[in-house]
Amino acid sequence: MSNIDPTRLVSDLIAGERLTTPTVKPIEPEVRSGGFFPFCDLLKHGEGEGIDQLLGSSTLLGALVIEWGYDVPFDKHDEFKKWLIDNEAKIATDAPYEVGYRGTYAVSATSEKRSGLYRTIWSFKTLEALQTFSDAMHDGSNFATLVNKLCSYRDRERGADNSQQMYQPVRCAHRFG
Repeated sequence: MSNIDPTRLVSDLIAGERLTTPTVKPIEPEVRSGGFFPFCDLLKHGEGEGIDQLLGSSTLLGALVIEWGYDVPFDKHDEFKKWLIDNEAKIATDAPYEVGYRGTYAVSATSEKRSGLYRTIWSFKTLEALQTFSDAMHDGSNFATLVNKLCSYRDRERGADNSQQMYQPVRCAHRFG
């Protein structure tokens, strides 16, 4: 249905006003399949043996790693960079137990289209830590304020590049499909 007033349309036709030519644009569908590796909690399975040592030495980033990909408007880059310089250590310090802020990065080269030029990396020691992160985003804490400010630099325009990746160590991955 159109939101054009039919009375106005008729009067425009009578008055000889030129009407906008209708256009049709093809839809480019994007089909995304579900994950092939369901999440597992390394600490609950035999595959988690020695995980604390691997996490402690930063051999592994986390038992679960989430990467946010996004763009920042060009004219906001310098402000974003300064904000990160002033606040990254605070984000890391204020992160909830078993949640790690692993940094925000500029993408120097990529083969991924439309995934954004910036990446923020989070690590989680357990699946429960993922819920802790979610809860912390709603508790009014300094951590929530900092993460919300970090996210405020993201380009929210329609069509802006973005992505999200979730990783887990292969030692726990059970592949389906």
